[in-house]
Amino acid sequence: MTADQGTTAGGGLRENAAAMARRAVWTEEQLIADVDAAPPGPRIGAFFDFDGTVIDGYSLAAFARHHLRSLEVTPNALGQLLLNGLRGVTTEEDFERFTVAGMRAWAGRSEDELLELGERLFVQGIAGSLYPEAWRLVTAHLNAGHTVVLASSATRFQVEPAARALGVEHVLVSPVEIVDGLCTGRPGGPLLWRKGKAAAVRTFAEEHGIDLLQSYAYSNGDEDVPFLRTVGRARALNPGRGLTAAARHYSWPVAHFRRRGTTSPVDLARTVAGVGGMVGGFATGLAVGALGGSRREAVDLGITLAGELGSALAGVRLDVQGAEHLATRPAVFLFNHQSQLDVLVLAKLLRGGFTGVAKKELARTPGFGLAFRLADVAFVDRGDPEQARRALEPAVQRLKEGISLVVAPEGTRTATPTLAPFKKGAFHVAMQAGVPIVPIVLRNTGELMWRGATTVSPGVVQVRVLPPVPTDGWTVDDLDERVADVRDRYLRTLADWGGRGERPVVSEEPTAGEAAPLPAPPLDWGSVPEMNPLETAMWRAEVADPRLRANVALLELLEPAPEWERLRAAHEWASRMVPRMRQRVVEPALGIGTPRWVTVEELDLDAHVRRVRLEEPGSMRQLLDVVGEFVSAPLDRDRPLWQALLVEGLADGRAGYVVKTHHSTTDGLGAVQLMGRLHSRTAEHDPVRPEPPVPTPGDGVSRTGLLTEQLVGTARSAPMAVLRRGVDALTSGANPWGAVTSALGSARSAGRTLTPPGPGSTLLTPRGGDWHLEVLEVALADLKAGAKAAGGSLNDGFLAAMVGGFRRYHQRHGAPLGTLAIGIPISLRSQDAPEGGNRFTGARFAAPLDEPDPAARIRTIREFVLSVRGDARSSVLNDLLAPTLSWLPAPVIGAVSGRLTSANDVQVSNVPGVTHPVYIAGSRITRMFPFGPLPGCAAMITLLSHETQCCIGMNLDSAAVTDPAGLVADLQAGLDEVVALGRG
Repeated sequence: MTADQGTTAGGGLRENAAAMARRAVWTEEQLIADVDAAPPGPRIGAFFDFDGTVIDGYSLAAFARHHLRSLEVTPNALGQLLLNGLRGVTTEEDFERFTVAGMRAWAGRSEDELLELGERLFVQGIAGSLYPEAWRLVTAHLNAGHTVVLASSATRFQVEPAARALGVEHVLVSPVEIVDGLCTGRPGGPLLWRKGKAAAVRTFAEEHGIDLLQSYAYSNGDEDVPFLRTVGRARALNPGRGLTAAARHYSWPVAHFRRRGTTSPVDLARTVAGVGGMVGGFATGLAVGALGGSRREAVDLGITLAGELGSALAGVRLDVQGAEHLATRPAVFLFNHQSQLDVLVLAKLLRGGFTGVAKKELARTPGFGLAFRLADVAFVDRGDPEQARRALEPAVQRLKEGISLVVAPEGTRTATPTLAPFKKGAFHVAMQAGVPIVPIVLRNTGELMWRGATTVSPGVVQVRVLPPVPTDGWTVDDLDERVADVRDRYLRTLADWGGRGERPVVSEEPTAGEAAPLPAPPLDWGSVPEMNPLETAMWRAEVADPRLRANVALLELLEPAPEWERLRAAHEWASRMVPRMRQRVVEPALGIGTPRWVTVEELDLDAHVRRVRLEEPGSMRQLLDVVGEFVSAPLDRDRPLWQALLVEGLADGRAGYVVKTHHSTTDGLGAVQLMGRLHSRTAEHDPVRPEPPVPTPGDGVSRTGLLTEQLVGTARSAPMAVLRRGVDALTSGANPWGAVTSALGSARSAGRTLTPPGPGSTLLTPRGGDWHLEVLEVALADLKAGAKAAGGSLNDGFLAAMVGGFRRYHQRHGAPLGTLAIGIPISLRSQDAPEGGNRFTGARFAAPLDEPDPAARIRTIREFVLSVRGDARSSVLNDLLAPTLSWLPAPVIGAVSGRLTSANDVQVSNVPGVTHPVYIAGSRITRMFPFGPLPGCAAMITLLSHETQCCIGMNLDSAAVTDPAGLVADLQAGLDEVVALGRG
């Protein structure tokens, strides 16, 4: 099951990278430190998904709300959009249907109008959902000179405004068709979803000279695994369940940003208490201060109490650096305005002795308007510059009287963390009053109460008070330069903010002129974290009935025998390339629910890889007997589900190497996919083979916790599942003929799967449960030619040969030539299906044993196979039984499985193999014989093509097949008569 491709390279740097990758959850500080340690320059790309990664939520929602409020979407279009959303988006076709439904609302609108709408909706809503952590991560890449790209399945009208705000030059988006300046409501090309986004990234990288191995990609979406796999440094940000599992499989770091759109009852209560504390504190201060007869003292006391009580009740604390500069009074205190929370922060920070500037609309705000007027706040009309200048004139007098002024030089809250241009009003006032300017830099108030939020999240506001900036000697002529200098101090402070976290991360810089080696990703094989219903059935059936044990095996003949230590080391490497080899199965409590794959702490190679030596003469029969005993033994269900055995002592210095695993791990095609990617094409060492890190161990989930999690998840998803079924029913109602056709297909498939195909063979009726292995060979080209001569495929010719062989077997033993019940697996693998796992259904064929003509048998089989492939996807096993299988106890599953498989006399399958020479641990693999399990049937026969040969492995129940040597000869004769068709 493994290949050896050389020794580990990279040394300490690689080990450090691998160790860092094993830290499953990273902080923002680790993400940024990793960027800082990466090679600088534009050849390093940083590709960011947009929705859910850079912003919290989906940008399309802002457009949908706009269309609904403005009645710009028809009821029919809205209904289609909702139906598509409820049906779910799981395939490229689903996504295209959903996207096109959304684009229809733009049909007939000009491109300029849509660009303006995108800008407006960004400022009004989308900007408030930007993750500050993502913002800083993008900034870190830009500071490193990396080529930053927003790569999104959304359109440019949704993404480009955010890209401009972030300072990102490049976007990769789903195109919208524009004809003569008007939107048609249709896509303008391939949509960037799943493989489409990955392809767009590779194309962009080629065009811009990007080194993808050293580049970064960030996403939250389960569908973005292909996108993340295009780069060497993939990061899962705010991942869903599917992406979390993929991140664990590929050893990608995971990071979680603080959600921006959620409001908990606790936060709401805390916010109400905070506002009440501010108002109550200010009122109390006024009342107490009024006893002294000074309105200014009353206001100052009110501000102090408002800041202290409001912040305490709201759960807001301050981390202030440079607090000594606050003693500079009077002064013009400037602050970068991010949030409504800034008022509370400044009240707590300055405590009193100041007034401020506010937009005129706040003068009419209940409670706060009165407080502002009592504090002599200047109310300005932001749309009237002349009025704004007049409103600031009294502030000069207040400064001369010793009352400081607090001003937001940007004029208003910014939509993003970007520092907006500074207005000059506050600088004029400071210059006229002859007082210094004190810059107050607020780093994260927008994270505790973002634009548009109605509640405050608890946390620590980070504040830096910069040294005072004297205004002595300033003139009107150099004011622009002075303003730019102060703004630059803000920019430098925000960019170079130190002490990001309580645990600073130290990252090693790569050696000069050489990038630090990256840990290679493992294979994208077996990445699904839970069993599907079919796998669950196979896993549990053997508990109820040992005869249904589902071991599968591959026997390879090696020339010469490999070095033991090299072969053993190859398995350790393979277990990092294929994380499933380091995972065991965790069953939910009570043995119901879906079994989960969990990575073990350590892999005990000695428990999985063993060797034995045959006694002389080292014959094939001896090898098959040893392998049969090894393969039929149950696997340890508490360990990873695989074992390997090296059998030395074959004649001519050859060896046998057999790997067995459980069928719940993969089907035949999945196993061949794996072998093709693990085996080497050369006997020599490969010193630059990929070296994935050791997979991160599982979270130690308990069986009870797993069952509880699944019960809760099922209860939560049940209403939506019912709703989706209703949507499908409504959709099928619009196409009644299609619905009838689908129903007939399901019924036909159900009949073929559940109804026994006939009485079967009386000769093969007994069942004992033990396994006896045999092998056969035939030239691949000869079998193909024979099948083609009769109008069939390789698979048709193989099936016809097997039926012919059993016909001869029945004749020799004097048994009636009735029908042979054959089970045939049919693959359900789609082009974009994940590798590994099981994706097949079954069909039953009642093969007539009285047909002597092999060509006629091929034509009959061909007709049957073509008919069942057409409705394979409506299989009863997948459509009717699948939703309930995982919730059935083992005895019930055993009974159902036995009912479905034991009625078969024989199960026959054909798996395409490798066409080129392959090696393991330096030894040439000359043959590959597959052996499937015996799920209650008399014989399991599997063909695997290997280079120019068809290697046929047979697993026989000794009670049913009492003459195995005779059957082998009969089956060989069946192959010979099919081969003869191609020579006639």
